Amino acid sequence: MCMLAAVIALAFVFVRFSAVEAGQVRSYSSNVPVRRSSYLVEFHDDAHDGHYHAVRSHGGVTVDHHYDGVFRGMAVSTSASVNPEHLAGYGGVKHVWPNRIHRLSTRASKFNATSQVLHEKTGLIQTVNELGLNGSGVKIGVIDSGVDYMHPDLGGCWKTKGCPWQYGVDLVGDHSTANPNPTPMDCIGHGTHVSGIIMASGTQVRGVAPKATMGMYRVFPCSDSEGGANSDDSVVIKAMELALKDGMDVVSMSLGTTGEWAESPSAVAAANLVAKGVIVVAASGNDGESGLLTSNSPAIGKGVISVGSVNNWSYKAPYIEVNSQSAGTLRVLKVYNPTDLNNFVFEAPIPLVVSNDVAGSNEGCNPPRTDISGKIALVKRGSCTFGAKAAIAQEAGAKGLLVYNFKAGAPETPSFGNNTIPATMISLTDGNMLAALAAKESLTLTSTNDKFATFEMEDGGRVTGFSSYGPTPELDLGVDISAPGGSIWSTYLRNNGSYASMSGTSMAAPYVAGAVALIKQANPGLLPEQVRNILTTSAKPVADPQTGQKYTPFQSGSGLINIYDAAKSRATIDPPTLALNDTVFGPFTGVIHRLAGDNVRWASRTLKVKNTDTTRGMWISMDHAAADSVTMFNQNGTVVDATYGTSGETIPTWPASTKPVAGNTLPKVTSLDSNQYIGPGLTGLVTVFITAPSGLNEADRWFYGGFLNFTMRWDGESTQSSYVVPYGGYNGDYGKINVLAPASTGLPAFVDDDGNVVSDVSAALAAKEKTHLAYFMNMPSRLVTVNLVDAAGRFAGYLPHGYNANAVRTLPAYYSYTTAALNGTAYMDKDLTKETTVAPGKYHVRLSALRLFGNPKKSSDFEVWESGGFVIGGA
Repeated sequence: MCMLAAVIALAFVFVRFSAVEAGQVRSYSSNVPVRRSSYLVEFHDDAHDGHYHAVRSHGGVTVDHHYDGVFRGMAVSTSASVNPEHLAGYGGVKHVWPNRIHRLSTRASKFNATSQVLHEKTGLIQTVNELGLNGSGVKIGVIDSGVDYMHPDLGGCWKTKGCPWQYGVDLVGDHSTANPNPTPMDCIGHGTHVSGIIMASGTQVRGVAPKATMGMYRVFPCSDSEGGANSDDSVVIKAMELALKDGMDVVSMSLGTTGEWAESPSAVAAANLVAKGVIVVAASGNDGESGLLTSNSPAIGKGVISVGSVNNWSYKAPYIEVNSQSAGTLRVLKVYNPTDLNNFVFEAPIPLVVSNDVAGSNEGCNPPRTDISGKIALVKRGSCTFGAKAAIAQEAGAKGLLVYNFKAGAPETPSFGNNTIPATMISLTDGNMLAALAAKESLTLTSTNDKFATFEMEDGGRVTGFSSYGPTPELDLGVDISAPGGSIWSTYLRNNGSYASMSGTSMAAPYVAGAVALIKQANPGLLPEQVRNILTTSAKPVADPQTGQKYTPFQSGSGLINIYDAAKSRATIDPPTLALNDTVFGPFTGVIHRLAGDNVRWASRTLKVKNTDTTRGMWISMDHAAADSVTMFNQNGTVVDATYGTSGETIPTWPASTKPVAGNTLPKVTSLDSNQYIGPGLTGLVTVFITAPSGLNEADRWFYGGFLNFTMRWDGESTQSSYVVPYGGYNGDYGKINVLAPASTGLPAFVDDDGNVVSDVSAALAAKEKTHLAYFMNMPSRLVTVNLVDAAGRFAGYLPHGYNANAVRTLPAYYSYTTAALNGTAYMDKDLTKETTVAPGKYHVRLSALRLFGNPKKSSDFEVWESGGFVIGGA
């Protein structure tokens, strides 16, 4: 629409200087990666063209993307002279967000997974054989690194007649967003792998929905200005908008940012996409070893299907052949990568011995007393890094290093640093077997990379350790459902082998996206919330063999997807998940008191159970299965770090084993109306009373959960169908958990750029040495402030990075701490834009963190730390 220049100018003046409340500049903690000089400008719903024009016209601002579908605003790049407050000051602006970096939700995998067992376990084979579903007529948009669309298993075409790839665009180019390619050809392999899981049709890989119509929206380059193949909010949101405009029925995203709040831009955009009728499936993330509250954004967006990972059931991989006089020839699965520096290949037999040090340890962390020169050293994982083990073995003359795991399950992918000794990893079971044999007799081994065997994995079907945990900061579960994601064999770049095995919730999310396409094919009129409901309530909770209970729904969601049961579903349960974020402590009354007991922490919920069969009545019954309780805290209040595997730390779980435990240490469920008849097309109400595990110490900060298991039988039928509703809660008062790490961690503290503690802050400042306040966030917080306080106790300004709304957890896997700079500069406003030079004088720092569910207007809801005094300006 054309406008006169004068009108434009008048609109600009009115918008910039009219008496309106300024937008808010949002900031992330210093440990959160963002694009430099890049922002998302979010507008109010009633903003008009004049508001947008004012921001576009600001000097030093370049508009990268304009949004009008799932996010109201624009993405901009700015010159160094542009302060985000300048943008927030325009009328119509709601928020100015830093442009947060996204990473792919994948892990390296060294096994070639067979697919037949996988597709049987998820009900796919039964769905195909009995229902004939293949995804035909359903459009799936993939937001990822692109696709090698010329791969024969993926169609070998792009937008030609009959080609599955009819939609898509490159938004980033290979190295610069300024030079996108004509098509979204993949150079990383991730998007190609994801695409194969969804729709491959070949002899090696069979996707879930091979007849779906596909779109690829490339948001990851080969490399970027940050030194990696990263994306960001601005590009991901643009891809969502394009998928909406192209009419995608389903959008799959295997990417994200960890530990976010539902108000983050990508989560808001994904939720808006769902609200417009698109089913959005997203990876929950791969930070499970960092404990709870690690679910990704956009997966935590309202209505988004957040997907966790389970391990594959069998693997095809190269093996080590061990020769034993008593046991014969043994085949042992090894981690394999032909490009590794530590390629474990021995064509001729070589002796294998257990490496023990002078203290009797076989972990290989000290010089060995065993003669390992010219031999393969067998050591156990733990106490030091893989690189340290390799260096010690290499120094002692070993020809190779074999590390066996310290926990059950498949061997993981180790990193041996820059050491060149041939090295690999095997499972705990195989390691214990070889160690026992080596204690009695001489062993030799050979190992090649061209002989393969299929191994049934002892942890097949279990929840994968890396799969991220909920809850969200507001105590929603954070994970909806699980699918195969551990060691998945799929299509890969043609110039790099054409096929590969990869692990991650990146692999689980597209599996669910393909399943959604089958359900939409069978029931085209289903809305996103209906698809999410029948998918999650048709899942099967996953048993934890280490505890005898079910895996916590905070990591597994409803359990393993069952596509056949979802496609055949004739009932819905609303809500499909229960977040117990407002438990009551006290006695029950009446009949429930006699059933449930005395003073306990409890919650009640009412579920609507609808019989969607309009011709047959339905009989329902309900029972309950307890799940593991989990925490991420040690007894001293520090956070467990299970990320590097050097200490043997794991996420604390109750029960600790399969041995019987006291009943009051497990959650309980009571209901008076769980057995009833619901007529054709009618809805019944079921009220449940859920009791927290009162026998667990609340000071240990346990998160508990379980599953409501419904059995449905329709009139005239002898078979029954199972449905499930997961629930989860916190065993205590969630609003009283301390947000900051305890003093025993040594933080908060003043540190220099290298992380060394600054003992004399005044001297460091006088010498103009860079000094920061470092702190560790055990929990997320709605508001964290770091400000100076003068000698009279008055507020003297926020430090740089000193006002953080919606602050996230500090994860051991990525960041050692969060910082705020102490450099003589302070800001007098919460947007950190009104800069001032601190006057000379005596000061101290006050760090304040709002507890979860806290009221920012109540000082008692903040956890506060005060530093010792120091001098600024030599006073």
